[in-house]
Amino acid sequence: MSPAVPYGQGTRMLALNELCEWLNITERHARKLVERGAIPYRKVGHLLRFPEAEIEEWSRPKPRRARPRAEAKQPRISAIPKRSPARVVLPKSLIEGTEEDGHDQRRSA
Repeated sequence: MSPAVPYGQGTRMLALNELCEWLNITERHARKLVERGAIPYRKVGHLLRFPEAEIEEWSRPKPRRARPRAEAKQPRISAIPKRSPARVVLPKSLIEGTEEDGHDQRRSA
C-alpha cells in the first residue's frame, strides 16, 4: 500500500482528453486500453482519471533482460531420442503419370 500523502500533495490526475493529447491516441483507443486493464486508471464516480506519474512510468519502454551467452550456447537435451527423417518413396505411377489400359487418364471433355 502507498504511504499516506498529505492533502493537496498527491499525484496529478489526468482527464481522458488530457491523456489522449499526451499519448497522441484517440478516445476510443484509450477506452479500449481501460477496458482491457492495460493502462493504470481510477474511476471517480463515472469519470475516468489517470494518475500522471503512473502513466509516465507505464508509457516508458521496459528494458529487456538479455540472456547470458553461456546459457544460450548450451545444447538442449531431450528425453526423446532423435530419429532420422523417414524417406517417402512414391510409386512410379505417381511420378511418371498414370496410364490405365494404355489410355491416358487426362481425357478432354
